[in-house]
Amino acid sequence: MKNWKTTASGILAALGMIFPLFGIPAEVGNAVSTLGLFLIGLFAKDSNVTGGSVSQ
Repeated sequence: MKNWKTTASGILAALGMIFPLFGIPAEVGNAVSTLGLFLIGLFAKDSNVTGGSVSQ
């Protein structure tokens, strides 16, 4: 686990899908999953990218 933020975001996204099993409305689960997926995109980065000027 190199980046705990993406791991936590993925767990959050997965939890949103199982919330309805515990009686939480599906809309809330979908919102939590959407938030988790947004956070994955926000925190994800390609391996060893430092922002240099070399095109990839």
